[in-house]
Amino acid sequence: MYITHHGIPLSLFQIARNASLDWFRSPLEAKLPANTNNSLKNKGVVGYRPRQTQHINPWESVDVRESFSWRYDPAYDPLHSPSDLENIPDEVKRYIDHDNDGFPWSRTPKEFSGPVIELYQAVLKLGRELVRVMALALGLEEDGLDGRFEFPDVGVAVNYYPPIAATKEEGKEKVSIGSHTDFQLFTLLYQDSVGGLQVLDREGQWLNARPVEGTLVVNFGDYMQRITNGKWVSTVHRVVNNSGRERLSMAFFWGFGLHERCGVLDSVLEEGEEKKYDEIGCWEWVQRRIEMMREVKKGLGNITPEKPLSMHSQ
Repeated sequence: MYITHHGIPLSLFQIARNASLDWFRSPLEAKLPANTNNSLKNKGVVGYRPRQTQHINPWESVDVRESFSWRYDPAYDPLHSPSDLENIPDEVKRYIDHDNDGFPWSRTPKEFSGPVIELYQAVLKLGRELVRVMALALGLEEDGLDGRFEFPDVGVAVNYYPPIAATKEEGKEKVSIGSHTDFQLFTLLYQDSVGGLQVLDREGQWLNARPVEGTLVVNFGDYMQRITNGKWVSTVHRVVNNSGRERLSMAFFWGFGLHERCGVLDSVLEEGEEKKYDEIGCWEWVQRRIEMMREVKKGLGNITPEKPLSMHSQ
């Protein structure tokens, strides 16, 4: 699904893209300080990940990408004033209290962080507006979900994809990022003009999600599938950048605050329809999905190549 007329100037995306490309093109030793693998709290969650150090789908090749990720921090949220930050409830703070040594912005140049944070703040505003549209579509009042997004779980991944030439690697399909579904409610994706994003249709065929200037791609995630009782299905997607050019994307992952709990919404149920999913906390769900990924890589669990890292059968 694409959205347009979203109110974010195209120039804001272009400036953030160019700043990101400049940073990713810099020497590896200049980027490694933003790697947080040695941080006890943020290991593997935020910061820089070098090329071919991630492997999302074991039935496909190692991911051919570099990435820079970060988690929600209310200090960058335009909704909250400095006084708000001093009074965050403890049950919320435990999920957003970052390890200062591990949080990566202090280890990146302002030429990179400044434009990307500015775009992030614009997307926070847009996402909250979309949540209201979704609430109405789900049979709720327009503000029916607002409270769950006061301190949302909005993570971001800036992904740099060098071009790949081969179609196979050690018998596996060569990919830029392997087939997967996102954990939370929905993802807003900016992609540049290069292309490479693919989505899996119901017949098991890969469709190209071609870039359309001025739009954002919206993918539903696993938690959205749960609370809608399977009516809004999580999107299986991947990237294969065989364009011969470098590609950059920015994925903004939207979820309820990690302190929230939710089950199937009563408003989506037809008369007599049973709930397919139990209530589960957002933090608990994220941890379960991470464990599912670990099980797949160990050859455990009930996930198959036909349903790659998807929770469709969970």
